[in-house]
Amino acid sequence: MPPPWQRTRQVAISARPASIDEVLDLVQSLWTEPADFSAEDQIRFETAVIEVAGNIVTHASATSVSQDITIELTLTAAPGYAAACFRDNGGAADLDLASATMPDPTEESGRGLPLIRALTDVLTYQRVGPTNIWTIICRRTDP
Repeated sequence: MPPPWQRTRQVAISARPASIDEVLDLVQSLWTEPADFSAEDQIRFETAVIEVAGNIVTHASATSVSQDITIELTLTAAPGYAAACFRDNGGAADLDLASATMPDPTEESGRGLPLIRALTDVLTYQRVGPTNIWTIICRRTDP
């Protein structure tokens, strides 16, 4: 049985810093009915999505200097959860999501993945052929 409602948004954008604003606008367009998700759940999901997008812009672009990187983003909001699936054609990420921990407070980087893990209920990464696929799911805290 399909959910009583479900909203999906999609965009294909260039992996550049200016695209982060477009990603945020897209995420915020999911919340057409403010009562659907608490403000806390909205902020948690928005922050995780922006962190993943930022990681793609920073890291996938750095590993693929000879090509333009495109991010295809699909967002879904349904009664019990919000989900994001990112696909990009950047270089493969060499990471272990399970062991990502917060760095020393004096470090200038390395907080993205631990933060995303803390904010989401599901975080996955896989490389399929030439494509990186990131998936995040945040379940509602007040269903």
